[in-house]
Parts: sequence; C-alpha cells; structure tokens
Amino acid sequence: MLKNLTLALALWFLIDWAYTEKIKPFLISEITPTAPSKSKDSTDTSKTKKIKKKDFRFKLKDTVTYGLDISHYQGDLINALNKKEDSLYFVICKATEGISFIDPNFVTNWTILKDKKVVRGAYHFYHCDLDPKQQAQHFASVIMENHFLDVGQLPPVLDIENSGMDGNCGDLETAQKNVLTFLEEVKRLTERIPMIYTNKSTGNKYLNNKEFATYPLWVAAYTDELSASSIPTAWNNEWTIWQQSESYSFQDANFDFDIFNGNRLELRKFIRNTIVKK
Repeated sequence: MLKNLTLALALWFLIDWAYTEKIKPFLISEITPTAPSKSKDSTDTSKTKKIKKKDFRFKLKDTVTYGLDISHYQGDLINALNKKEDSLYFVICKATEGISFIDPNFVTNWTILKDKKVVRGAYHFYHCDLDPKQQAQHFASVIMENHFLDVGQLPPVLDIENSGMDGNCGDLETAQKNVLTFLEEVKRLTERIPMIYTNKSTGNKYLNNKEFATYPLWVAAYTDELSASSIPTAWNNEWTIWQQSESYSFQDANFDFDIFNGNRLELRKFIRNTIVKK
C-alpha cells in the first residue's frame, strides 16, 4: 500500500514538473506574440508598444493577435516579408472590386504569404451601384481559383465604405437588401460565412439592420482604445478584427495595422467556425 502511494506521488510530481517547466512555457510562447513596433511617425513615442488586456475596454482575452491588410497601393509585399522582426500572424489582401477589377498584386501577394505560411484573407471593395450578385460571383471566382481560399484561411471579407456607397444606391432598404444579397451569394459559393469591414459612421448609416450583425465585424477605428463610440450599433459592441491604424510602418513600407480579438489558437477556432455546416 505504502509502495503504491509512493509511486503515485512520484508520478504526480513528475507530471507537475513537466507541465510547469516544459509544456506551459511552450504554450505561452505560441499564443503570446510580442507587440510589433509602431511607425516612427506615430504619436506613440516608444519603440515598442505591448498591447495589454487593460488597453481594450471590450477585451476579455488574455492576448491579441496582430496582422496587416494590403492592396496594390502598398506596393510590393516581397521585401516587406523578407525579415521576421515583427510578430505579425495574418495578412488580408485586396482581391477584387466591382464586377471586373482584380487587384494587380493579389496573386503575387497571396503566393508569397502562402510560401511563408502566413494566415491570409481576401476582401472585395463593394460598389452599391453595381449588381450585388455579379460582384459576389466575381469575388468568389477569383478567391477560389487555384484554391486561394481554403479551410485554413480567413473568411472572405466585404469592404463597405462611404466612397463605395455614395453612388446610385437607391433607398436605404434597397441598399441593405443588395448588400445582404452579396453576402448570401458569397456564402453560398464559397461555403464560408463572410466578414464585414466598415467603420462606425458607414455602419450606422447603411448597416443598421440586425441581420448584418450575424456576420463577423472587422471595424476600422484609428484610436488608441476601442470603445462603444467606435463600434457600429448593430453589432452591440461585438468585434472580431480591429483596424487600429492606417499608417503602420513595417520593413520600410506603410500598411494598415490590424488586431484580432483573441490569441492565435482562438483565431484558428474562429476560422473553423466560419465554415458553413452541411
């Protein structure tokens, strides 16, 4: 009896040591990235700003995950990703716009990101005066070609901005119906639940229907602290990705800086949850 008790205690101490000394440090290093350095032109004068839990009024997670979003306006991504000095885990690329435009850097950027094993996503810039179903089909065909969109990557994104909604959109009800048509068509074609990118003013003006809140929100808010004053009301203070800056300096190039609302494991879980259940 005493021998069995001694063996049990020894085994317990061995397991406790292995978790404390080996497993726990490994998990922390995997899910807790160091904060990327900010632009020299930023109002933040420190070389490196670590984003902590207390910095987010709506932050309930222990860590966040950093990323970028890009289009051809930022130029060539190859040089920017040659060095691994920043803890950037995901990049979202502009893919399409309207019913025919394809970002000239999309294929190149996507290929580089894939080779470097970066989590990636793609977005479509929406024009309210063009047929929503044709736009959705154009977007889906581009991101699904050559398996650009696979189950391990971020869901497709619809980019809703004032400049795309100031054309001949019809009345608000028609404009909202067309946006929902786009989202439903992309969901049908890609079998992924799309995400919506917007800011508070555009969201409150055009996306004030609660149906839009069934889609994850990527919110643009260029502020040091995300609060209710920055979230479109339909989402009831819920957000998935925060575009925190439009002038983030990375390897001598400027990009939009993004923060996912969770650690890397939670990002992977979010991606899985956007796959349409059959």
